[in-house]
Order: sequence, then C-alpha cells, then structure tokens
Amino acid sequence: MSALIKDVAPGSIAAEVGLEPGDRLCSINGRDVADILDYQFAVGDTVLEIEIEKADGQSWVVDIEKEEDETLGVILDGFIFDKMKVCANRCVFCFVDQLPQNVRATLKIKDDDYRHSFLFGNFITLTNLKPADWDKILAMRLSPLYISVHAMHAEVRAQMLHNKKGALIKEGLERLCQAGIQLHTQIVLCPGINDGVILEETIEQLAGYYPGVQSIGVVPVGLSGHRQGLAELSPVSAEQAAILIDRVDNYQLNYRHQYGIGLVYLADEFYLRANHAIPDSSYYDGFEQMENGIGLIRLFWDEFSGLEKDLPEHVEPREVHIVTGVSGAAVLQPIVHRLRQIDGLAVNLIPITNRFMGESITVTGLLTGQDIIAVLGKKYKGKNILLPEIILKADEDVLLDDISLAQITQATEAVIQVVPMQAQHLVEAVVGTINIKAE
Repeated sequence: MSALIKDVAPGSIAAEVGLEPGDRLCSINGRDVADILDYQFAVGDTVLEIEIEKADGQSWVVDIEKEEDETLGVILDGFIFDKMKVCANRCVFCFVDQLPQNVRATLKIKDDDYRHSFLFGNFITLTNLKPADWDKILAMRLSPLYISVHAMHAEVRAQMLHNKKGALIKEGLERLCQAGIQLHTQIVLCPGINDGVILEETIEQLAGYYPGVQSIGVVPVGLSGHRQGLAELSPVSAEQAAILIDRVDNYQLNYRHQYGIGLVYLADEFYLRANHAIPDSSYYDGFEQMENGIGLIRLFWDEFSGLEKDLPEHVEPREVHIVTGVSGAAVLQPIVHRLRQIDGLAVNLIPITNRFMGESITVTGLLTGQDIIAVLGKKYKGKNILLPEIILKADEDVLLDDISLAQITQATEAVIQVVPMQAQHLVEAVVGTINIKAE
C-alpha cells in the first residue's frame, strides 16, 4: 500500500529532502497511509520518519523535524490509496442494479466508503465497517458523516438492504452520536415498504438523536426502465407526494419549536410530482443536503432573482436553446419566461426524454449523448445549444453512455456550449454577456 506523489511544492520540506513527483509514500512513523486522512493525521506530528519508494525503485527513509502546523508540501494523487470499501448490501431500490448493461463500468461501482462520506458527503450504510474502521472514525472524529438509514425498524431495514447487519442501525447511530460525530441522514422512500407508520417511526426516532442527527432527508425511490429480475417497486405518486408534503410540514413546525430548525427536509422531486409550490429558503435552513436534490431549485431561483436587476433590456439578435431533462424544464420555465422579455433574445428549452434509462427517469444529470443526439438531429445545425455541465463525467467531456461532446457536435452540427448549473452562468451564456453580477 502506498500513495503516489503527484506534485511537490517548490521550496517545501518535501522538495528540500529530495522528494519528487512519481515517488510513492509508503508510511509515516511506521503507519501505513491508506488514505488522505491517514496522511493528514500523521503529518501533524513534529518528528516524522517517512518511508519512500522512489520512481526508480529505490527505498528511502527520510527523517524530518518540523513545526506542528508546518506542511510537507506534498500533493498526493487521489484520496483513497487502498481499496475502496464497496457496498455489501443488495438494496431493493439500488439504482446501480437498474443501470443498462452498456454504461461505463465505473458507474456500476457501489461505493459505501466512510472516507468518501466524510470527504465528499456520500451516503453510507454502516454495514461494511470492520473494528479497525470504527476505531479510525472515532479516533479521528470524522464528522459529519452521511448515513443512509431508510428505516429505523430493524427488520424492515434489514429486508430493504438484504443484509442482516442492516438491523443494527440504532447501535451504529448511537455509537457515532455518543462520540460527538454529527450525522446527516437519508431515507429513500419506497411506497408500501418504508412509508406510512414506518416512515413516521423513522423520522421521530432520528429526531430523537438531535443534535447528533443534524438533518433528515427524504428522497423518492428512483426506478429506471431496466429492472428485469429485480423486486417490484412502485414510484411515489402525485397523491402520495402531496400527503407527504403536508406530513413533513407538520414535523417541521414541531421541530422548529423544539430545536430551532426544521430538521426533516423533502427532495425537490416531491414538490414537482405533487405540482406543489417549492418552499422558500427558510424551509431548508443550512441547505445541508443539496447534493441529495434537496433545495437545489430554491437556491437556483433565488440566485436568479438576485440577477434580475442587472438583466439588459435588449441585446443584439440572439437565439439560444437550452437542453434539459423533463424535470429540469419545469424548473427552468419561469426563468426562460423572464429572459424572453429581453428585446432581441430568443431562448427556448429542449426537454429530453430519457429513452436510455427509461422515461420515468426525468432528472437532467442522467441524460445521455444518444438521447440528446436523437432529439437534436440536424434541426439545430449552426444554432447555439447549451448543455448543462452536470451531464458530464467529472473532468471529462464524456456523458454516462460514453458519447463525447465532440460526437454530439459532429452528429448535430450545432454550436455546443457547456454551462455550469448555477443561475449566473446560465444567464451569462444565454444573454451573451459577462457583466451579470450576483448579489
């Protein structure tokens, strides 16, 4: 086990002792470096014995004395240097199991690594933790962590995860809370399984762990068109979404009175399905679960509202088309309506139905190149097309079906521009100016 050194800061301690990009960091003070957390924890010492494997195969042992807050100046390649801790469950709702066979292999990796939870906010189930993992979490006080709970009822959770260890959720939460580790929790709502009384029990028991549990996010089960051989599940209906909204509003009232925060929050998708107004920003408190699709619409709309005063009254004649998922079209429609009031500007939405994943998948982030090409065809040849950055693989110009931006451009002959999913970037791309300033 070793960590590849990607870069060394000029003039740093690492540079002074001869460390170079391409070397590998093997241990610090006799301790393995399995991840960036081990590295950060170890380099806090003032006396270090570092074992290095040079790029040419030589083994070095370097002794270093430094100040407690002084860094080594080493940039490591990545965050996890041993094997990722993958999921040991077979959740009835697992979206990875619903992916088509021809998606890229990396999308089928089932991440359940507590280090990714701490570093990036990924949700974990606590079912694959070994004693050494627990020791590390508690010793390093890795807080906050993001926990997929789904149900506090032991039998229901074990059944949902298809893992008997899933029944131990209370013990796991209590252990973390007693150690002072804050938690953000998630419930994937599956009608007929963990809704109704089970959902109420789950919310109320999780709320009992406050302030250890800082948020409870509820998201609807996602069902693709590729569920052959999987358990039968029902989507959340519009009526069920409306009932849930009322129920959670009542919980929020109680928890605001009791704790000063709403504590339990619903995914934006519930409001879209119920054709219900999106809550204002106060509903979301600190927007703790944005990456879970909770509060993104409100943030986007609020950001746009702050930009409206700087919108021009007219522009040089300009035509722009925005590609979006079906759900995204509902979010963007009021913004597009306002932008159309700018003289000289023609702006249109192009909602893309997800044929690749299944029409029930309406989020923009799961659009594929082949579906976009099928809808655009040659109808938009030479026209300005905005694609949301969220559809691309991180740091690559490739969509989840491995079709590249270059292939989309070649197939459609459109003028493609990728736009980050913030209101300011969208407005600047549509209006054709960089003078819009957020408040």
